[in-house]
Amino acid sequence: MSWNWYQIEGPTVIVDKAKAVRNIERMQAKAKSAEVRLRPHFKTHQSDEIGSWFRATGAKHIAVSSVPMAQQFAAAGWNDILIAIPLNPRQLSSYNQLAIEVRLGLTVEHTDALEAISELTTQVDLYIEIDAGYGRTGILWTEHVRIDDLLHEARQLPQVRQLGLLLHAGNSYNRDGDDEIAQIHEQSLGRLSDLVSRLTIPREELLISVGDTPTCSRMDSFPGADEIRPGNYVFYDLMQQQIGACDWQDIALAVACPVIARYPERGEVVVHGGAVHFSKDRVTINGTDYFGQVMQLTPEGWGEPVAGALLHGLSQEHGKVKVPDEMLSRLELGDLLVIVPAHSCLVMDASKGQCQIIE
Repeated sequence: MSWNWYQIEGPTVIVDKAKAVRNIERMQAKAKSAEVRLRPHFKTHQSDEIGSWFRATGAKHIAVSSVPMAQQFAAAGWNDILIAIPLNPRQLSSYNQLAIEVRLGLTVEHTDALEAISELTTQVDLYIEIDAGYGRTGILWTEHVRIDDLLHEARQLPQVRQLGLLLHAGNSYNRDGDDEIAQIHEQSLGRLSDLVSRLTIPREELLISVGDTPTCSRMDSFPGADEIRPGNYVFYDLMQQQIGACDWQDIALAVACPVIARYPERGEVVVHGGAVHFSKDRVTINGTDYFGQVMQLTPEGWGEPVAGALLHGLSQEHGKVKVPDEMLSRLELGDLLVIVPAHSCLVMDASKGQCQIIE
């Protein structure tokens, strides 16, 4: 179906539904083959409509990264929601209300958080976050005594329905190619397995949730896990393509930006599309940082990348794009550049889940 590019007036997030649905179906099939449950992370798209595409493939369990997201998707009919970020005691009343409406999962990484859990009036699933090398949040995997004690203490709370361990190997985003992604995958799951073997809590009492888009996209098995939680795979982006987690034809999100200034002497154009649209996330290619890759514009959406056409500078509303001479000679004010961003999650967050969908 031909896409009407003339409707675009300003910077606009575009989602190719066919590509996104293919990505969703592929991951669902992989989870089934690996005999793990798929809990897609909805922070990537933050859209009720796009969420419905997951439901159509059989998804029932989701993860989010904030209370407002949980409230949004609870209102959209999702009834098993894990908030995959450490508990914030200031949001206790919101947790209470959500736990009445849905099967709610909460994440903790310190015994202090159990004080807040003990004040809940409805049961929740409780996940202890484990750090297997990423170094963001979670208890270091070697602290098995501390983790075991925390599990036993949580086990005694009447507010806790199900105990779990949660792992996010976000350090996979810094890898390059299948071998390096596999190294992180094997290392993180191996460390998790070592931890579980040292716990006195029976394994059958724990639900183990792992996952990140690079390892879930490139690996076929998840030993020791009960569920996987990738999110970015619905769209992918330049970062995922550069590390080898996806191919160009898998990327289902781009930002259409009008050309607002031309500078032949600099070999670049400026588009209306800045940090408030792309965020400041970047990838390094041949020693230079870029915020996005220009794609070939087609009647159906976009095709292959345009060699040498890269978004290299951002201010609030402006984007500076290096383009090859032949392309620069053809560009006029108002022409659209379709740019695959470095990180699709933050692009959708900036747009509050608003996008144009190519059916």
